Amino acid sequence: MNNAMRSEWIKLISLRSYLWSLPSYFVVCLAVGSLMGYTSRRADNLDPTALGFSGLQSGMLLMVVLGIMAVTNEYSSGTIQTSLLAVPRRITFYTAKLGTLMLVTVVLSAVAAPGSFFLVQGILGDSGISVDATVLARMVGAVAYTTLLVGFSMGIAMVLRSSTMTLSLLMPVFFMLSTILTNIPVTRKVAQFLPDMAGSLVLRQDLAPYSSLNAVTGLAVLAAWAGVAATAGYISLARRDA
Repeated sequence: MNNAMRSEWIKLISLRSYLWSLPSYFVVCLAVGSLMGYTSRRADNLDPTALGFSGLQSGMLLMVVLGIMAVTNEYSSGTIQTSLLAVPRRITFYTAKLGTLMLVTVVLSAVAAPGSFFLVQGILGDSGISVDATVLARMVGAVAYTTLLVGFSMGIAMVLRSSTMTLSLLMPVFFMLSTILTNIPVTRKVAQFLPDMAGSLVLRQDLAPYSSLNAVTGLAVLAAWAGVAATAGYISLARRDA
């Protein structure tokens, strides 16, 4: 397993597009967070905690795309056959691929979450808040949210085996559909269980009045989605030819 994960890490850093995506994640998190903090610093009833993590949701999409591309590029380039020859046990190959990307996500988001939070609180000035147990819990939740969403997306990518199809399915959901359905009273009760909406409760209190979930149960719902997607991805890999 260690050798398989080392191989996945080498694949990740050997392509310039992947390598540049990693620091770009920090830039997006900090830039969007700063913008949101600056434009909202004089707003009434602002939520300093939510603003502190506002950049993470934009950066999260970059990590989702990176995870999808890590799966689908092997199929589009044909290197999946070579990878499976090097690691013939498909469960080992699949676990190493998901595990490597999710571990990278944990490390990056564990740095980005407090970095973005402290930067935004500095911008908010007197309206900012200090770190307490609740904020620390939300930082941990932000890391879990980003990591689980990456795992979910990689599972879907393994089923579809196409970056175009996977992005065409997931990006509208993450960008538009979830928000639209949440704002419609008739569909609100269903929309709260979508993976991105459920997980985002750990960051956004403004959704809490419309949801029967909370930060913990929301992450549990997202974890269930990720587990189902990862299982479906492995079944697809195990039963279909490369």
